[in-house]
Amino acid sequence: MPYVKVKDISIYYESYGSEANSPLVLVMGLAATKLGWEIERVKRLARKHRVIVFDNRGSGQSDMPDAPCSMALFAADTVGLMDALKIDKAHIFGISMGGMIAQHIALDYPERTLSLIMGCTTPGGKRVVPSSREVTRVLLKAKSGDRAKDARGKWPIMYTPTFIESERELLESRLELKLAYPEQPRYAFERQFETIIKTHNTFDRLPELKMPVLIQTGLDDVLIPPGNAHLLAGQISQANLIEYPNAGHGYFLETGFKAADDVLAFLDKVDGQKSS
Repeated sequence: MPYVKVKDISIYYESYGSEANSPLVLVMGLAATKLGWEIERVKRLARKHRVIVFDNRGSGQSDMPDAPCSMALFAADTVGLMDALKIDKAHIFGISMGGMIAQHIALDYPERTLSLIMGCTTPGGKRVVPSSREVTRVLLKAKSGDRAKDARGKWPIMYTPTFIESERELLESRLELKLAYPEQPRYAFERQFETIIKTHNTFDRLPELKMPVLIQTGLDDVLIPPGNAHLLAGQISQANLIEYPNAGHGYFLETGFKAADDVLAFLDKVDGQKSS
């Protein structure tokens, strides 16, 4: 099985594409695993890049220590994975909490970051554009003991009502994969959520970023409202912002292959500039 030891934990990862192409490391969000990227989109990205997907500490098949965590530690985990895979520099793409981790990687390890891509995320801190109390209540709702019921209960804060209705078959097939994957214990979820609340605030440091930056957001995201993407873009002079109408927090799935293709176009431009 593809595991690597990084400091105090074992990290589960998968690699796609050719090692001859520029590496792209995908960082998932709160309570999510490598399944969150959806394999067809991973394969699409892997046509032109070596793509690494993995489970963060506290989720999936990676270790889940019951100990305080931080964004700095999540970032160090990712860079440690790159070290183990002998990846000197990579494009870093993070979604939601993964986008927060990606910010810390780019800020703390700029020499390892070819470009930064952030989806449906926030700089954190007091300026954050919050979700509603109802959305937060759904996010933090205690488990019922029925994993399928709990997962379906969170669909409304992940996707638009139209997508849930029209793509129910797709969502159910993804749910089957999730149910076959290790369940995240409540303590591990709480450790990850605590890390977001207590250790993520990059707003004042964002102008330090000098690498190419792409920001993506769904205009109907109720979990991390699109105003947060504007906060990020306003602090990063070279950032490109793409907004997707009729898409929520799960925009990377809801937009078909559009968001993935926008990432590929961005990476083509970045790699082209570096080779010229």
